[in-house]
Amino acid sequence: MEQTRVHVVHLFPAVGRRRSRLSTDGSGEIGRIGAGMPTGIKIEDIAIGAGDEALRGKTVVANVRMFLNHGTELASTFTGGPRMKIDLFKRHHIPGLRRGIEGMRVGGRRNLVISPHLAFGTDGVPGYVPPNAVLRCEVELLEVREPGVMKPEDYPPGRCLHVFHPGEAASGLPRWTFGLEEDGRCGILLTYPIPGLPWRHVRRKGVDMPLDRTATMALLENAITLPSQFPEECLRDEELWEDTTERGNSITRDKHSNSMCITIGVTERGQWLCYYTMSETSQALVTSHLYEVIRRMLEPHLATDAGKQSGSQ
Repeated sequence: MEQTRVHVVHLFPAVGRRRSRLSTDGSGEIGRIGAGMPTGIKIEDIAIGAGDEALRGKTVVANVRMFLNHGTELASTFTGGPRMKIDLFKRHHIPGLRRGIEGMRVGGRRNLVISPHLAFGTDGVPGYVPPNAVLRCEVELLEVREPGVMKPEDYPPGRCLHVFHPGEAASGLPRWTFGLEEDGRCGILLTYPIPGLPWRHVRRKGVDMPLDRTATMALLENAITLPSQFPEECLRDEELWEDTTERGNSITRDKHSNSMCITIGVTERGQWLCYYTMSETSQALVTSHLYEVIRRMLEPHLATDAGKQSGSQ
């Protein structure tokens, strides 16, 4: 079960896929010819670092502050929260940021001015970034790593609860993932199968429901103590089997009852505090406070989707 944390900057799509190259004129600018800016990215080094160099193919850890050109701040890691981890070889972040970081050394600080075609393009991000927006970024390079390396400090403090149900297209049941962080942020991501199509053709919907501290602590405690309270209800690996009959979906099932299983885990700083699997028909699970909260969040969206699917057939 994959752990996911999303910072606001990561919510923005990486648009503008045109390739860029380093200039050869010593101008400190990179990119292609773009509207309103000769080469797409303007680079100003505020401080030159002395550590490892950020090369394409590496992963970097940085503090990043991003503004619209007129000064509105979009996001910042300088004021707290997890630092930004950027794979320079992947398209998870806008091209202007990835390419503007290349060549920096650890300890360095750099200002970037990024043309729209290397940022969020002609569409922008509704509610966040207007169309054809020039962006300004301040970058402080903290670390250069090999790809795929994660460290405990990459995660903000506090425990996180993860609950996963695989869904089943044959029964019209969506796949869902429930997440809760110790600061009270809570939500479910639902992935709805489309009748007659494999799971790569789906509809997705996110549901948020912030909780107060008392409710958050109660759910975390319930999830952590379920295995010790009902050890016989937590299935061992040899009691499970993987059902791959649906294209694009893997359903964990209880060998004895053939029922689908729900996976539950709690992490802290990226380390699992507990991780276990229970049948979705387990009375210990379905009568738990944890499952009751999830069920209340799910019910209206399951009913709404069932109506949509029946009306489309």
